[in-house]
Formats: sequence, structure tokens, C-alpha cells
Amino acid sequence: MEQSPGAVSTLYFGGGTPSLFDLDALKILVDRCVSSGSQPSEITLEANPEDITHERLQAWLAMGINRLSIGVQTFDDDRLRWMNRAHTGQQAIEAIVAAHDAGFNHLSADLIYGLPDRKVPFSEDLQKACDLPVDHLSAYILTVEDKTVLGRNVQKGIDRVAPDSLVESEYSELCARATQAGFEHYEVSNFARPGGRAQHNQHYWTGLPYLGIGPGAHGFDGKRRSANASNNPAYIAQISKAKKLTEIQADFESLTERDRYNEHLMTGLRTANGIDIAELTRKFGHNPIAEDPQFWKQCLDDCTIVALSDDNYRIREDKWLIADRISSAFFAVD
Repeated sequence: MEQSPGAVSTLYFGGGTPSLFDLDALKILVDRCVSSGSQPSEITLEANPEDITHERLQAWLAMGINRLSIGVQTFDDDRLRWMNRAHTGQQAIEAIVAAHDAGFNHLSADLIYGLPDRKVPFSEDLQKACDLPVDHLSAYILTVEDKTVLGRNVQKGIDRVAPDSLVESEYSELCARATQAGFEHYEVSNFARPGGRAQHNQHYWTGLPYLGIGPGAHGFDGKRRSANASNNPAYIAQISKAKKLTEIQADFESLTERDRYNEHLMTGLRTANGIDIAELTRKFGHNPIAEDPQFWKQCLDDCTIVALSDDNYRIREDKWLIADRISSAFFAVD
């Protein structure tokens, strides 16, 4: 389909299982973006360890993919089976080493902490991950969704969730071990060695426009959010009739200045760069000090929020687990 979206600085293939996507079809998608005049500096593909083969690695590199985000989750085989993952811990290690040996200089490993009933301590996961040739770690708390097998099992008492004390302990361990291994904790869930920051994700955190392609994909044009049809047959029917991306139907949500302020505040306070009070005021006419002066002073007094410069503030690393709760207290509500 024809499109003129302007320069595309990054591409990210995620959601579903893009590592199983047909190689020829994937190459066509990459080539179309490049042929439009763009030269993306980062092209990321999410990959499952069990999908990584020598043939695929070579093909991905040849088409310009230069960053892999590999879904390790844990190296504990018992917990992998519990999560219905198809790979083993050893397969994850071998996949990362193979990707590095093939020529991928930017590799990210996804980890999950707060797993209940571990047979292997989280410290072993961290040690193995930090010893691997990765320049990025993404670490997420296990979340329980209502309409999932795990969610239903928790409701029935078949499975349980980890206590908050374990989550907090593993988070502290994660921060300390990653720092020792040379990673910078630059966003709540993301750690990078020098030069390893994910360029694409920073578009989301700083409010830059991005285009979502595919069923259920979301986009942002700077003022409106869009969501494509999540039903596969419905989306396929739409794109079969469309000649341009703009002809594909999507649900749109226009954001007010208040909405954009709240989002910038929340995403900014989830990063090490924090927020700039003067910039928030200039762009959106709101700032957290004016929204709740008393709580702002309390956060400064107890060092929950710390100053990086006169107008630049961030949430302290050990308080990042409650970052959303803190930032929501400073939301504009009118």
C-alpha cells in the first residue's frame, strides 16, 4: 500500500510471534520502509528463544534488522513450564550466544520477577543474564490478567501470586546486580549498557509520533491516539480494500492538553531523565507543583522525588515500583 509517513527513524516488530513471520514477507515490509526514503537507525524484532536458528539470524541481519529482543522470562525450567513457555533456560542461553556470534551487536533479554514458588533463586537468573553478551535488559513484574489461564487459576486458588515483599526484594536485587554489571537503569523496567538504550521505546516515553501497523496496533500522531481493529479477519478485510494506510479504519481518541500533560508527567517520571517543570508548564499549562503543592513538598522532603537541576526532577530509583501512584497524585483533573 502507498504511504508517505515521513522519515521512519525506527522499526519495531513486536506482538504475537514475529520471530515466526515468513522471512520473505518480513523482508518486503522492511524494504518498503527503506524504499520510502527512510533509513531507520534501529530495527528491532521480538524473538522467542526456540525460534532462533542460524538461517533466521542470517536472514534477519541481511534485511537490516540490527536489534533482537529475546523473551527469556527466566532460566528456571520449572517456572518456564508453569508459564507454558516452549523453551528451556539452556535454549535461551544458546539462542543469545548464537545471535551474538551471528553478528547482532544489540541484544535485549526480557526477564520476569515476582514469580511465585521459584525452585531457583532470582539471583541466579540475574547472574546468568548479566553474564550473557546482551547490552539491554527489560525486567517486568509478573502480572495476573483476569481472562487468562493464570488469572482463573489464581481466582480458584490453584495458583498464587508472589507477596509484595518478594517483589520488592527482587526489584532491589535487580537494580543492584544490573548496576554492578554495567547497566544503567534508564526507565522503570529497562536497563542498558553504554550504547544499548532502546531507541524505539523512547518515542513512547517522550510523546513522539509513531505509526502502528497490524491488527490491534496503536499509533499516535502527536495529538490523537489510534487503535486498529483487533479482530484478524476484520483487519484483513480492511487492508484488502485500502490503497493507503489512511484508508484503514481505526478508532481515534483526541487528546486534550490536560491528557497530554498527564501522559508526559507519568511517562517522564518513569525515566531516569525525569520531568522538566518549566517545559511542562510551557507546553501544557500544567505542572505538578501547582496541582498538589503539599504532596510535592512531602515527596521532596522524604527524597521520593529528587532534583536533577533547577527545573528537572525524577523519582528515586528505589521508589520506582510506585511511580504510577506518585505521578497520578499530580495529574490535572480539570
